[in-house]
Amino acid sequence: MKLIKLIFISFILLSCTSGERPANKGNTKPVYIAIAAPFSGPLSDFGWSMLRGGRMRIEDGKDQTLLNGREVKILALDDRGNAKEAIRLAENLKSHPSIVAIIGHLTTGCTLSAIPVYNSAKLILISPVATGDDLEGIKSPYTFRTILSESQQARSLADYIYRTIDRKKVALIYEGSPLGNRLRNSFLSRSKEIGLSVKDISVESNPFPNLTEVINKIVKLRAGAIFLAGGPRLAALTVRKWPKKIDRPLTFGGYRLISEEFMELAGKHNKGILAAHPCAWRSNFEKRRDIKDRYEKKYKHSMDWLAIQTYDAVDLLLWAINKSGIDPDSLRGVLHGLNSKNRSMQGLAGPIYFNPNGTLARDVNVALYTGSGWKLREE
Repeated sequence: MKLIKLIFISFILLSCTSGERPANKGNTKPVYIAIAAPFSGPLSDFGWSMLRGGRMRIEDGKDQTLLNGREVKILALDDRGNAKEAIRLAENLKSHPSIVAIIGHLTTGCTLSAIPVYNSAKLILISPVATGDDLEGIKSPYTFRTILSESQQARSLADYIYRTIDRKKVALIYEGSPLGNRLRNSFLSRSKEIGLSVKDISVESNPFPNLTEVINKIVKLRAGAIFLAGGPRLAALTVRKWPKKIDRPLTFGGYRLISEEFMELAGKHNKGILAAHPCAWRSNFEKRRDIKDRYEKKYKHSMDWLAIQTYDAVDLLLWAINKSGIDPDSLRGVLHGLNSKNRSMQGLAGPIYFNPNGTLARDVNVALYTGSGWKLREE
């Protein structure tokens, strides 16, 4: 029923709005921020989590009106997790001036497909959850990403390991998939730059028949840490197959370990794993912990990283609009002005500031799985 209502509201808005982009002065019509994500199909749970996070920020009350009393509203657009549908939605948005910015999409494929359309229409796009490296090559001055790419995660984890591990020798296990190769290459490149000693070891393709042999090599290596360049299945099998009588080195992975799939596959063996976490709650965050509590009371769902990232993206847009108005070039300029830690905006997940190409510039949050949940590991 929720989905039918959502699609109906979206249809009415996209059918009825028309005309020039409104100026701020003297205009009291609502301003819409679109959240584009899958609200139907196999990825819909993730899309609804994004939408709840965005709505929570709007319903928080502060900054709910913009310049001259204009109200801001959230519009949900269902891309079904399909690149062609994402393009169709983007094309529809071009002629509807009430929508000043888009937050989305869930997947890198949908985001990549829609960016050229948004760029041609000068529509601000904030990508809060898509981590694919392909987005780094996009030349769009109106696109910003508030989450680290896969390669950024690998490089930042190399820095973290170098700073925190006494034995500067790391075993890198990588699978020969596009993901595995991207993570491996980025980790090795950064390790070479900083002087981190890495022994990279390849595992055969899923179901990784030589994994036991690889683990035995790592035991003999006496490494201080393991970096897992691959997906949740490789990570889960590594910790499950590790010899019971031998202490496992600190074991690191990327965002993909922050998933129910990894938790289920690893079972009781997931305790002690470390991962780059997009939204680990920080120790100094207690003063805003009430946001999480109100979210979970209102929606009867845990405030996961998808909701937090989208909350931050809406918060960022409201801040930028109140600084500059809704002109896309003014908005772009304000967002690009967040270009260092000293010139950043504080989000729930940490400071938000960008590289010149509009990608998030901060380091990863590293979180430890304690057996009951992820806990930020602070240096």
